[in-house]
Amino acid sequence: MKKFELVTNDEFLISVVGIGGCGCNAVNMLHEMGVNRHASLIAINTDNAALNHCTLENKLLIGENLTHGYGAGADPSVGLEAAKESRNVILEHLQKCDFVILVTGLGGGTGTGASPYIAELANEMGKPCICVATLPFESEGKMRMDYAIQGLEALRTKDNSLITLPNENLVAALGESVGLFSAFKHSNEMLQSIIGSLVALLTETGLINVDFNDFCNVMNHKGNAILGVGRSSSEEGALEALNQAVGNPLARCGDLKNSKGIILQINCREEISMATYNNLTIHIRDSSDANALILCGVALVPNMTEAIEVLVIATGLNETVNNLSPTKVECLGDDPILDIPTFLRNQKKAV
Repeated sequence: MKKFELVTNDEFLISVVGIGGCGCNAVNMLHEMGVNRHASLIAINTDNAALNHCTLENKLLIGENLTHGYGAGADPSVGLEAAKESRNVILEHLQKCDFVILVTGLGGGTGTGASPYIAELANEMGKPCICVATLPFESEGKMRMDYAIQGLEALRTKDNSLITLPNENLVAALGESVGLFSAFKHSNEMLQSIIGSLVALLTETGLINVDFNDFCNVMNHKGNAILGVGRSSSEEGALEALNQAVGNPLARCGDLKNSKGIILQINCREEISMATYNNLTIHIRDSSDANALILCGVALVPNMTEAIEVLVIATGLNETVNNLSPTKVECLGDDPILDIPTFLRNQKKAV
């Protein structure tokens, strides 16, 4: 595995790249809610009509000569060839950033075919990369699921972190009677929430500077993962927000007790009490393995809508709750892990 080093200055820039219909929807939602100045949003698609519905500025139509802007026709091979055709312009966009988060939905043509190739380009450029991919509902059919698994295996061959979010997990949480459009909307909202929190984690807590290696150490654990976000309108609901994050139906894939590495990030609109902080960290420690590496961060974000937000990333789990498509996190490197808990506090004004 390649070892990446980050540029540690105030001009650090994360490119959040949405690929295909699902990915473009996710970055468009991020744009509408507003993101950190360190994040640049890019929508990439073979479907020009879908791109025109995106309100963000950076929109890239790939494979124009191949598809004429009409999409990949649910064929991953077309999505791949479209990305290859537009290699130079994709490289140009990626060149501007220091870190890449790819957001995609697997099972269709553009996301499934183009995402592994774009991840490979990021890797060739030496850009640290996290891929967040949703998997289709079983109701979407075997062919779509087969395509998704093929895309997942292609992404796993790249030197980056891969987090998969099975949409089917929503069925157990929302019930089989939930409307299909409502389920997709819920999936997109959760994806947007997770990506937004990842951006904040990397840019507002100092992890992009001296503590980024700690973040990578947690992400380096192979196995299943829990990745979730919870929110509360009051500080008194902080523990409920933590339970929401850990019980995220889209991203949960195992028992926290089996995790080898955990990031607990607490974002608050106003200063929280030591009692609240202690309750959250004690709850995480009591719920996890005694030997797990636990990193705890706190950031003051005055412009937050809710009073408190809790992000939990737990890696290295062995159990799965979805036999077809378990959540995986592939390692960024093979460095040894020191069991040194880190408390990060960053009270910069919101940008």
